[in-house]
Amino acid sequence: MRTPSEARYAFLVEWLDTASAIVKQYQLIHFAADGTLEMFDIKNRRTFLKRCDYPSVKTADLYIGNIVTVYGRQLTIKDYGDEYTASVFVKKAEMTVAYVPSTALADLGKVLDVVEQEFLIAELRLLGPSAGLSAVVGDAALAASLSAGPFVAMKLCAEDAVGKLAGMLPADSPVKGSATGSSAVTEADYFFGSSPRPAPTEVENSSLLLVRPHAVRDRKLGAIVAMLIESGFACNSMAMVQLSRPNAQEFFEVYKGVVPEYADWVDEIVAGKCVAIQAMFKSQPQDSVPALRELCGAHDPEIASHLHTSSLRALFGESKIKNAVHCTDLPEDGPLEVDYFFTLL
Repeated sequence: MRTPSEARYAFLVEWLDTASAIVKQYQLIHFAADGTLEMFDIKNRRTFLKRCDYPSVKTADLYIGNIVTVYGRQLTIKDYGDEYTASVFVKKAEMTVAYVPSTALADLGKVLDVVEQEFLIAELRLLGPSAGLSAVVGDAALAASLSAGPFVAMKLCAEDAVGKLAGMLPADSPVKGSATGSSAVTEADYFFGSSPRPAPTEVENSSLLLVRPHAVRDRKLGAIVAMLIESGFACNSMAMVQLSRPNAQEFFEVYKGVVPEYADWVDEIVAGKCVAIQAMFKSQPQDSVPALRELCGAHDPEIASHLHTSSLRALFGESKIKNAVHCTDLPEDGPLEVDYFFTLL
């Protein structure tokens, strides 16, 4: 039996070569002890990438269906590469669906903060009230609470995920989870499958907040959402999103040739899942864009730490590239950016 320091995990991954429109298959090897990676070209039977340091890909990022970026290539994890990897990761991939009903959305940030310390949040979506949910979730009381107003659904992964979440929740908690593993699969397929995201409302008076992949990976999402809500913003729409490179280039195109960090921003935003939030400043909706920009602070976290000490970038940013969040810069761009993430994508 391998010890954690000797662990070598193998996964089958696919990469779409946009130049040739050909899907290429590789074996991705992750060495847990030092975080190094290597890749093997399956078709040509040769080493594609020699073992090298790649600290941005973590063990927690390796699960079937996820996309990891290695030297600009977005690799979709399709399967386990050997029996040992499967034996380790099948348990870690056990999942449940957690629900935050409308009555608890004011505490969404706090809920996320607790959840992300114990689980991998694989999917997240703010959904509108919907009839007929009793046929999906099975629990009539839970279905009724979800049908009463907007709610957040999350796909959470961990060993014994259903039991773990149930053990964390007090009996009177409005937050609920899947009853069984099989029901979790049904619920996840319904809420995160092919069903479209609900169309955003009040777009004209809203701004976009994009929580960058590094902040999501470092479990800062809950704290960021808590600050957003406590600062007087409503989260009208929310979704966890994996951007493709063409999407990212299109979204950040306005910064191309203007901001030196443009190419690095693209690389960072496609490196993992981000969370898009349609934010509206409740007291003065017409000021949502400037109010959110003030909450975010200067683009450079070092400058923000001096000029905007309580801003999101000052508290959660690391550098000009990993500055925790993107927000809409100009009032006229608020509706465009919200529509991009919640309608066009």
